[in-house]
Amino acid sequence: MPKSERIRFQTQVATQLTAAKRSTFTGDIALKLQLATTSRNAPQAHTIAKNFLDLLDECDEAVKWPRRDLLYKDDRQIQALSVSCRHGVSDPEIFLEARPFAAMLDDLELANNAIQRLTMESHAGYEQERESEWIDSFRSILRDETKIRAKLGDGYYEAYLKMTRFYAQRALLSRGSVTLPILSWMYGRPESASLSFGKEMWAKLLTESPLRLQVGSLPVASGDSTAFKESVRVEIAAFKARWDKLINPLVVPVGLEVVVRPSPKTPSGVLHDLDNIVRDYLIPGIVPSFGTVTDYRWTIDHEQLKKLDSKLAESWGPMPPPGTKAGVTRYEVWRLPAVDGEPGFVSVALVADVDATGDLMGVADRKIDEWSATLPRKKRW
Repeated sequence: MPKSERIRFQTQVATQLTAAKRSTFTGDIALKLQLATTSRNAPQAHTIAKNFLDLLDECDEAVKWPRRDLLYKDDRQIQALSVSCRHGVSDPEIFLEARPFAAMLDDLELANNAIQRLTMESHAGYEQERESEWIDSFRSILRDETKIRAKLGDGYYEAYLKMTRFYAQRALLSRGSVTLPILSWMYGRPESASLSFGKEMWAKLLTESPLRLQVGSLPVASGDSTAFKESVRVEIAAFKARWDKLINPLVVPVGLEVVVRPSPKTPSGVLHDLDNIVRDYLIPGIVPSFGTVTDYRWTIDHEQLKKLDSKLAESWGPMPPPGTKAGVTRYEVWRLPAVDGEPGFVSVALVADVDATGDLMGVADRKIDEWSATLPRKKRW
């Protein structure tokens, strides 16, 4: 980015901070970054995010700001990070949202409370059960292929199989995602709750899920990176073998949801930046291995759709630039505190993500707003 553009960006951030009467964050934070690109040769989200994260650190001397650091002093202050990106849009966008991490944990706790209240008045359990039925339907279509193909014909069978695969993948991958209540419990929230077991047990259950990639503890010493990358490769291969018939090929766009707990032996000086974990270790293996794409439009056979319904095909709009195809719709990373006597881990879920708006920070905010709207006016805040 040219220096003039860097200064303009940092000036915008400084102006917003001043308007909010907010100085540089000195403690842990949760950070959300939403991007939209118009360039035909736009880089991937994790590359763009790295550039902006660097610009949120040390402030250029040309920017009118009273401190050397802009949004934070060190990006290791980021304990929760959400990055999403849409390519090939008509208007570019850079949206930043930062809050103290303690406030983020308060929001998780409140959202957990909201979900409990809202679920009592909804049919969420029934909807989840219906979603899961798609997995059984997909398996039965494969099992009875000869009979169903003879009945429907090759063309209709393939279309039926792809449609069912889409819903089955969405159901399967949604099971691997950590829920807001469990995320809250893994941080020990609410502190006053009498849970059946503690936060370490919730974390242990997460690391045992066969619906997530479990890639071990982050490297902490010289030479550990090679072994960790090999662990990622091996786990990707095992996950694909476990779910190959259902997820190969992927017909839904996916995002990455990562939960990290460092080893208690990790020196403070080598604590990994959350963005680096995704950029250096996960995306290079996951994207080519699973064939993930950055936008739902890449999952549509436009030529076939044009033959069936030209107006519907046009309604999907123009395709994003070809160079932006390979990647993920978004990624988010949450860092749990290290626990004495417990190993570190990196647990990754591929989550179905059609519209790139399902990050846990956003879901928490929406649940709080949804619950707030149901309260009598005098009780709203």
